[in-house]
Amino acid sequence: MWSRILIFVGLFSLVLGLEQVRYDNYKVYNVRIDDEEHYQLLNSNEKRLELNSWREARHPGDTSDVMLPPQHQEAFEGLLSKYNFTYKLKIDNVQTHIDAQIPKKRTGYMEWTQFHTLDEIYAWLDLIEQRYADIVTPFTIGNSYEGRPIRGIKISFKEGNPAVFIESNIHAREWITSSTITYFIDELLVSRNPGVREIAQNVDWYIIPVLNVDGFSYSHEVARLWRKSRLPSDPTGECIGTDLNRNFDFLWMLTGASDDPCSETYAGPSAESDPEISQLTSYINTSIPEGTIKIYISLHSYGQYVLSPWGHTAEEFPEHYPQMMHVAKGFSDALYRRYGTVFTYGSSATTLYEVSGSGKEWAYAVKGIKIPYTIELRDKGELGFVLPPEDIIPVAREVTEGFVGMIAAAREVDIL
Repeated sequence: MWSRILIFVGLFSLVLGLEQVRYDNYKVYNVRIDDEEHYQLLNSNEKRLELNSWREARHPGDTSDVMLPPQHQEAFEGLLSKYNFTYKLKIDNVQTHIDAQIPKKRTGYMEWTQFHTLDEIYAWLDLIEQRYADIVTPFTIGNSYEGRPIRGIKISFKEGNPAVFIESNIHAREWITSSTITYFIDELLVSRNPGVREIAQNVDWYIIPVLNVDGFSYSHEVARLWRKSRLPSDPTGECIGTDLNRNFDFLWMLTGASDDPCSETYAGPSAESDPEISQLTSYINTSIPEGTIKIYISLHSYGQYVLSPWGHTAEEFPEHYPQMMHVAKGFSDALYRRYGTVFTYGSSATTLYEVSGSGKEWAYAVKGIKIPYTIELRDKGELGFVLPPEDIIPVAREVTEGFVGMIAAAREVDIL
C-alpha cells in the first residue's frame, strides 16, 4: 500500500535528515465506478499498484479520485481499459502543485497569501491572545501523541452567548481548513462587516485551528499528503496513524471505517484510542457548560458539502434533520452569494458515503448538539488537497459569509 511505503520513506527521511517525500510524476485519475465489480477491482489492487484514494465514489455511476506513483501508471491504465472503466486524468504531476503551495520565502507573520505551519499559527495565537485579552481566551485540550499542545481559543464579547464549536484540520493534508478558520478568527476580531460583527458579538466561538497537530506537522515537514495521526498502534509495526474522524466513541467501526492499520480510514485499535480525540471529548464534557454548544462543525476538504447525521445509515434520519437542512441551506445560500460556489447539503450517508465514529455523529448522538456538520470546503476535485495559496482568501471569504448565513438560519428554527 502507498501509505506503508510513504511511512517508511518518511521515517527514514527524519532519521537521516533527508529531503521531504516527493510526488514527482504522481498522477491523479478520476475513475467512474459503475458497479460492485469495479469497486472490488480497485480495492483488490490497492496494495499492488500503491493506489491512494483522494475521494471515493458515493454510489454506482459516481467517480473516485485515485493517486498513484509513476511506476504503476501503465499497469493501472491497462487494468482500467481491460475492465471497461471510464476514466480521465485529473492531475498530471502532483509535485508541481505541491511546489506551488510552498512559499519561496516565508513572511514571518500571519497572513493569508500562503499556507502556514503549526509554529506560525501558534505564534499568531499568542499575538491575538495578548492583543485581545478581554475577548480571546486561550485553551489547550491536552497534548498529542508526539507531545505537541493542541491549542484553541474562545472568542466571547459578552457572557451568556450560545456557542459554536469548530475543530479544523483533523485530517493533516487538508491545509485549506486551518487557513480558512484562522482567517475567520481574524474576521471575528477585526471585521467591520455588520453581519460578521453581529455573529462575533452575539455568539461565542470555540475554535481549534489544528486538531491533528502531529499529522499536520508531518505533512509540512515530511509527507505533504499525509492524512492520519501519528500514533503507532499497528501491532506489526508496519504502519502508523489513525483516521481521527473515525475514532469517536459513537458506533465506532460500524461502517465506513477500516480495521487495517495501513488503511487511510483505519479507525484505531479502539474508540478514542488517540489522545487527540479522547482529550477533545473530555474538554467538551468537562470544560464547556452542558447545553452551551448549539452548533458543532468539523472542517474538512474537499468536495463542497455540508454533511449532517446520520452517517451510518441512509434508511433513517435524525429527529432534528429538518432543522439541520434549514441551517445547512442558510450556510450554502449565503456562501453562494459571494462567488457562486455551490455546496451540496444532506446527510453523510445519503449525500456522500456511510461513515461511523465521526465527530459530528458523536456531537449529535452523545452530546445532544442539534446542529452538527462535517463541512467539506473547495474544490470539487480539480486540485483537491493541493489548492494554490491564491485560493485561500476566496475560500475563507465565502466561508465567512456562509457562517453569517448559518447563524441567521439557526435563529429562524430556534437553535440559537
